[in-house]
Amino acid sequence: MASVVPRKNKAGEITSYQVKWRLGGGAKADWQTERFDDEDAATVFKDAVDDNGQQWPPGWVKGRGYIDPAAVDETRYRFDRWARASLENRTASENYKDQRLRAVEMYLNPTFGNCDIRSTEHFSKATVGAWVNQMLKTKVKRGAKVKLMAPETLRGLHGLLSSILQEAVVTEPPLRDRNPCDLTRLPSNDDHGTGDDEATDEMEFMTPQEVAGLVSCFSRARDRVMVRTAYGSGLRWGEITALAARHVRSPRPGQYEIRVTRAWKRVSGKPWFLGPPKSKAGRRTVEITPGLWRELEEVGLGDLGLDDLVFQGRKDERIRYGTFYERWLAAVSQAKALGLLPEWKYPTFHDLRHSHVAALLSDGHSLTYVQRRLGHESIKTTSDRYGHLLETAHVAALATIDRVMGVTSSAGGAGADDAPGRCMRRRVHVAVLGEFHVPFWSQDDAEETAERWARERGGSVHVEKVAVDDWIASARAAGVDGGAKAVREDAPGRAWVWEMGPVEYAADGSEVLATSDAADLRGAWRWDFEGVFTEEPSQQVVDQSGGIGARTAARAWGRDEDAVRAAFAQARVEALRVAGLKASVPGGAATT
Repeated sequence: MASVVPRKNKAGEITSYQVKWRLGGGAKADWQTERFDDEDAATVFKDAVDDNGQQWPPGWVKGRGYIDPAAVDETRYRFDRWARASLENRTASENYKDQRLRAVEMYLNPTFGNCDIRSTEHFSKATVGAWVNQMLKTKVKRGAKVKLMAPETLRGLHGLLSSILQEAVVTEPPLRDRNPCDLTRLPSNDDHGTGDDEATDEMEFMTPQEVAGLVSCFSRARDRVMVRTAYGSGLRWGEITALAARHVRSPRPGQYEIRVTRAWKRVSGKPWFLGPPKSKAGRRTVEITPGLWRELEEVGLGDLGLDDLVFQGRKDERIRYGTFYERWLAAVSQAKALGLLPEWKYPTFHDLRHSHVAALLSDGHSLTYVQRRLGHESIKTTSDRYGHLLETAHVAALATIDRVMGVTSSAGGAGADDAPGRCMRRRVHVAVLGEFHVPFWSQDDAEETAERWARERGGSVHVEKVAVDDWIASARAAGVDGGAKAVREDAPGRAWVWEMGPVEYAADGSEVLATSDAADLRGAWRWDFEGVFTEEPSQQVVDQSGGIGARTAARAWGRDEDAVRAAFAQARVEALRVAGLKASVPGGAATT
């Protein structure tokens, strides 16, 4: 039932009346409110809400009252207008809004532009699924190649569509009962096809020899040095072209570095400007080699004023990417013609950054070091993009250790536990984090992890120093496999993981929430040693147990909130099915 609540000011005087009710009358439905200056008017409206089953009275517009349907601009509910208004009202940068608006106009409006945001026929599981299938057949340009749309791109577009439809669900009064995107099943991460072009990663890695060959094909000396600087530092285009002479420095003899404090930014319709790097971690110092320093000096670094751009375009201004890219494509074409670059590679300038990472990992440098050098906010970003390189990096790392120690490996190779250098580390530093005991070779990594855990989770934490043999023995006694291989070389990864559930179902189909917010989407930072940590968009599980009175639980978690919602919906359906099977099987044991 709706109710009328007097609203008072600080002096205790009634200033207005608020009608409150739960939409549809459900115990956990969203609260709805409307304000009135007059108590009689509020009472009349309350009765109208009760007469309409705790729904907004037909023809009533929040804050405006009854509106003549003929006077309402129905076109505002058309998807193209609704989407534009949705993006314009978001608290985000203008660049973000412009990018999303272009995506709407290019990929969403051709299908949904004239559809009514309120219509369950225009927007349903079937229509959204048909759009997904159409997008999977859509070809897009990636660098110099035209390829089928990648699953990652489709997931981003689907998330954009979902966010626009969700606003129609949560607006007051609601225009839709549910979001059909929650029911859509999206393609998996590795669904790239089987052809040579389709199976390749979007990142194009070049070997040092290929980069050197490409550099030699640039006719301008400054272009050659800029390409080598990008490869030698891992800087992004917007960062390297924003470098002033004061940012390239030698703090002490024999040490050379680049200080990244800014990057070129753009807002649609306005001139380019210098702003902060992509993230807080993007403000960093990157060491460079003496050889690269000498090359920078040879192209006039020392003759520049402190505020002059190191790499300049016409009239000493910002280099335009389009102009440089023409020279880049010409150099790539020539390198292929001379056999310096494989015909099947189509590198972009940004691939110099990827190739920089490949060079570091291939020589055994840690993901943590790479993360800090690239300016990634989270090590998971680094791991997600470059983790597949670690297998070959591990082999190369052992060769590096052999080289620096003057050791020659036997033909058969050494086992992981017998790797040169590791056997000399006689202590393991164990971070004790509640129920978790996480071992590290580095004391700094262990203490940093413990400190961060305490800040985020609280509770008692400490770091123990244990002999390697004792750690292996205690781990085996606890049933933990891996021995010294389980000891971490780097700080553990973290990721923001969305979770829903668990909800439980009895045999009669009744639902029980483990906690009051169990059916709500909630997120938290999770470590890679926790069970709910994942790199997948979503995972789901339905826990079954036998016996009379047993319940079936459903839960889902993952990196993509929309995918988690969809997975949770599927898990609940499956849990209900299993609960029903239990009810029909003697003894309560489900058979599936």
